[in-house]
Amino acid sequence: MSTEAAPHALQSGLAIAFQPMIATATGLPFAWAAIASAQGRSFAQIAAALAPEARAELEMERISAAIAGALDAGLLEGEALLAIPVGAAGGSPDALLAHLFRTAVEHRVALDRIVVEINADERGDLAPVAALAQACVDRGIAIAFDSFAVGPLAVRLLGRFTPRFVKLDAGLVRNISDSRSRRVIVEGVLRLARNMDVTLIANGIVRREDLVLLCTMGIRHMQGDWIAPAQAHPLPRPHIARREPRTTVPQHRRLAAHQRSAASRPPAPSSLAQAL
Repeated sequence: MSTEAAPHALQSGLAIAFQPMIATATGLPFAWAAIASAQGRSFAQIAAALAPEARAELEMERISAAIAGALDAGLLEGEALLAIPVGAAGGSPDALLAHLFRTAVEHRVALDRIVVEINADERGDLAPVAALAQACVDRGIAIAFDSFAVGPLAVRLLGRFTPRFVKLDAGLVRNISDSRSRRVIVEGVLRLARNMDVTLIANGIVRREDLVLLCTMGIRHMQGDWIAPAQAHPLPRPHIARREPRTTVPQHRRLAAHQRSAASRPPAPSSLAQAL
């Protein structure tokens, strides 16, 4: 995933970029995903190089940078949410969420504008993931299960918690139009999400043909570099409908404006005569 590094890196070298999650009904962001990196390394790589006791501090730094960076970029001036990843194994859930709460209060950001992203990778351990999810539920903080695919861990998590969002594993989404087996898996997750009234997000879209297929399957919420790469200061309300398939939203602003104008334009005299 390509990102534009923030111009003001933190003491650890951590930089935050933001990628929009798009609703195809409007072509506009309904949430922003905070993505941390440092000198070409992902947050996971940075955290893996630290001692376990030092990871909690890094997690808190990511939380602080995400909230401050989103405000600085003007991303919270509208109604879009801010999705902040929090590592389940990065320290005590109570300590991490207390830091998130303090930071939100300090910056006057309502907690209902924040969604905690929890990695639900099948290779992970259920206990810390469940502990973090439970701590969020107890505090009334919305959660999103990230890197989600059908499997024992994922099903057990959904059986215990009701997340606001479920983000498909990018490995399932990438090049899905070339893989029937991936389509079958995604269809299963989609049915599961619909049955639980949970919003499913296709993450990791890098090709138009994959976007078209996902829309055809009924997925209406998207994220990926093909739609819009992560940037430190993205436009607060980018209109990217022109990249959507024609069956979902207008391809171009001028087309959308033309359609609105045509809808409000009075009928021609000949049309009135025929009607009479």
